[in-house]
Amino acid sequence: MSKFPQKPDTGASYRQSKREMFVMIGVWVVAGLWVIGYNSQAAYAAENEAPLRTLLGMPRWVVFGWLIPLCAANLFTFWFCLCFMRDEPMEELPEE
Repeated sequence: MSKFPQKPDTGASYRQSKREMFVMIGVWVVAGLWVIGYNSQAAYAAENEAPLRTLLGMPRWVVFGWLIPLCAANLFTFWFCLCFMRDEPMEELPEE
C-alpha cells in the first residue's frame, strides 16, 4: 500500500467558504423568486392599463420587479464581499 502525501487541514477554510456560499446563494435565490413572482403578476396586470404608468422612463413593474431587486442584490453582494468574507489561514505542511 502506498502512503498518500499529507495535505494541509482545510477544515476551517472549507467551512467558512461553505457558509459564505450558502448566504450568497440564498440572497440571490430570494431575489430571483421576487423577480419571477412579482413580474409574473404585475406584467399581466399592467397590460390592461390604458396609460402605462412609468417610473424612471420604464414601466413601474420593471423598476419594482427587476431593477430594484437587481440593485439590492448587487449592493448586498458588494457589502458581503468587502465586510463579511474573510480569509482563513492554511496550516503549513511538515517538511518530510
